[in-house]
Amino acid sequence: MAVQYTGYTDKTPERYLLDAGAVYKNFDFDTMVGTLLGATSGGNQFQLTQEKREIEIDGLKGRGKGNTVIVSEEPILTVNLKELTAENLKLAIAGAEIDAATNLDYDIITSKGKIELTDYLDNITYIGKLSGSNKPVIIMIDNALSMEGIDMTMEDDGEAIVPIQFMGHYDANNIELGTAPFKIYWPKEAV
Repeated sequence: MAVQYTGYTDKTPERYLLDAGAVYKNFDFDTMVGTLLGATSGGNQFQLTQEKREIEIDGLKGRGKGNTVIVSEEPILTVNLKELTAENLKLAIAGAEIDAATNLDYDIITSKGKIELTDYLDNITYIGKLSGSNKPVIIMIDNALSMEGIDMTMEDDGEAIVPIQFMGHYDANNIELGTAPFKIYWPKEAV
């Protein structure tokens, strides 16, 4: 076997995650139905932060294989939302509510000053395209809640972009199963 000096193979062009994708709230994988959040700008970002702990053993001079345990996992989807609605702004502010009845011309978005269980989305889901597949890549974060509040910059010759950082949260089902509150659906390669 010859050593390669690049990672490029004949399969490489089929393994690119393309473009910014789309973001849905409360997406159902079985029916492929959810509510589209709206247009984004500047892409979207998924990150999984893991805190790990090393089990220490007397006499072991370094890290022992198999002695690393996961303490916590935090899945985050950052959505750079360009298409703004009252509902989207409410999603960006954890514990917010919309008063649609007080004023005939405006929806009034305010904070309740507390986060209720009903403020959590069932999930926030990124759907993107893999270059070598007709099936989408799906990244789903369960029990999602905006964690950073709202930071909206308006400027001349531009449109506001509202970054919303949705973080997944454990519930009784996740804790019981021992799984983090996210799923990545990656299309299988054709054989």
